[in-house]
Amino acid sequence: MEIETADLRLPFRPMSKPRPRTSPGRKPYMDHDYMEWRRNVRAYMGEWWAKPPLTFINCLVVHFYGPSRGDLDNRIGAVMDAGNGLIWTDDNVSVINAIASRHVKTSTKEAHIFMKIVWPVQ
Repeated sequence: MEIETADLRLPFRPMSKPRPRTSPGRKPYMDHDYMEWRRNVRAYMGEWWAKPPLTFINCLVVHFYGPSRGDLDNRIGAVMDAGNGLIWTDDNVSVINAIASRHVKTSTKEAHIFMKIVWPVQ
């Protein structure tokens, strides 16, 4: 099987996906800072990714560089949300077969996200 790969360095500090907030009489909503971060990351991804969304990914590798705050799974969730329907069709297990991630502690000034996408030639 032939594979393709693509690397992307996102010049954004890692952010954890928050839980939706609720207020009496209102629909659940996401934190404003997170929604702005997601829009910015998605726009950057969109400038970089020129192909149709992938229907299958062998492995997504995500390295987070920045201060040690938040849970790794919530950081992955934020990246997955940003790439949904843009780089991959969906973030369910039938589309993204495996995820490898790690966190490297750095200063806020050096914060960024590195992604490697591995998929079969379609």
